[in-house]
Amino acid sequence: MTSWKSLTGSTALAVVLLARTAAADVTPTQVWDDLKGYMEGYGYEVTASDSLSGDTLTVRNISMTVPIPEEDTSITMTMPEIVFTANGGAVDVAWPAAMPVTFAVDADGDEVTATLLYETTDLAMTVSGDPGATSWAYSAATTRVSLNELVVDGETIPREVGRGELVLTGMAGTSAMATGTMRDIEQSMTIDKVTYDIAARDPDDAESTLLFKGHLDALAYSGAGSLPLDIDPEDPMALMAVMKMNGSFTYGGGATQFNFVEDDESVNFTSASTGGTFDMKMSPEAWSYDVLVRGYDMQVQGGEIPFPMALKAGEIGGNLALPVARTTEPADVAAGVNLTDFEMNDLIWNMFDPGAQLPRDPATIRVDLTGKAKMLFDLFDPAQQQAMARADMPAELHELSLNTLVVDALGAMLSASGAFSFDNSDLQTFGGVPRPQGVLTAELSGINALLDKLVAMGLIPEDQAMAGRMMMGMFTVPAGDDKMTSKIEINEQGHVLANGQRIQ
Repeated sequence: MTSWKSLTGSTALAVVLLARTAAADVTPTQVWDDLKGYMEGYGYEVTASDSLSGDTLTVRNISMTVPIPEEDTSITMTMPEIVFTANGGAVDVAWPAAMPVTFAVDADGDEVTATLLYETTDLAMTVSGDPGATSWAYSAATTRVSLNELVVDGETIPREVGRGELVLTGMAGTSAMATGTMRDIEQSMTIDKVTYDIAARDPDDAESTLLFKGHLDALAYSGAGSLPLDIDPEDPMALMAVMKMNGSFTYGGGATQFNFVEDDESVNFTSASTGGTFDMKMSPEAWSYDVLVRGYDMQVQGGEIPFPMALKAGEIGGNLALPVARTTEPADVAAGVNLTDFEMNDLIWNMFDPGAQLPRDPATIRVDLTGKAKMLFDLFDPAQQQAMARADMPAELHELSLNTLVVDALGAMLSASGAFSFDNSDLQTFGGVPRPQGVLTAELSGINALLDKLVAMGLIPEDQAMAGRMMMGMFTVPAGDDKMTSKIEINEQGHVLANGQRIQ
């Protein structure tokens, strides 16, 4: 629960200063009052001093505290100043170019204070519109957040023991918000480049170190969502049960470096990519994710790995979609995996193929599944957790389509597709599994040549290879030189047929 509260507190500054000010009215006082009410509605105790001079409201010594009673902990965020200035019917929001933001955690007598230095250049932020329906725009040439000071139980941690910074270059964004029974938000943002650099070492052992750094280029985000007017940070499940979010994130390339040294052992990891996407939809009824990374290149050595490992992929990603609330009718589900043009370095290959007998061409694995399922429980309802844990299955599968299956590796290739429906009233025909009905077609090539090489290498005994060939003979028919096809059908009576011949 502490991690949830910490996340809520640490992200509040960005959300409040950027997104929430858009929901304010068009005068400085109304902006601040709305901002303060927003934080108090989310469980924070807010204190500050404010003074109005003409069209400018200056708010100083801002403190926001959220308690965590069950862990005897509280988190306090303080910042020196925010200035709200009327500007022709709109409101400009500003703070110092170099502003310290302090987080204090008091956990059962153990006090930790972290001061972040929030630095901006050419910052511009303007709120406009009407009460209850506002829009805002912001931009900054650079935004830098760095660890300025860390104090643990009264002792200041030296910079050489721990440091960190995050830099955003060329940031710009727009947003629109309407407040009714929920807070409805539409927003977009671009960032030319993000860099991060975190380092630490053991204060008692200068040889034990940690380094994590990297960058992302050409970031872009667009999305929309709805949040409740009040959120209880002690009950994140309640938030999940009502919020809606639909967003798309893209980036043009990036790289990461990770180094860890302890007890004369080290782990070194580097990765790079040429771009990627991440799409997400969340609602009280269903969630879905779709991630894709292009041009991925990874190298790692150390720890339990005695030699450098290098892996590459033209594309790597996956997707998942499922209902999260109880449904009366079958709802959409989906799952997929995409690993295209996967390569390993020769050091890995030589572990099991020192004679280079197997083809080392890039491998591809793609799976695309869609279907329909009826969810029997609300996943975010605590009252149903025990019943769901006792249930054999939390959902009923009604339809499943294999739109794509491709496995292309080691000189062999399998492709397949098919579709099945499931009768959940018949759990006897297939031993507790809903009875399926449908057809699967497949094509296989190069498998006999692969089996011959695996036998010659001693990886598979001859009798096991022979058993595999006999099994394939039962389910496939020849279609050319080391090629075969198969059609598996399950009919309405529950009979299983392979290429027209009943096998069950």
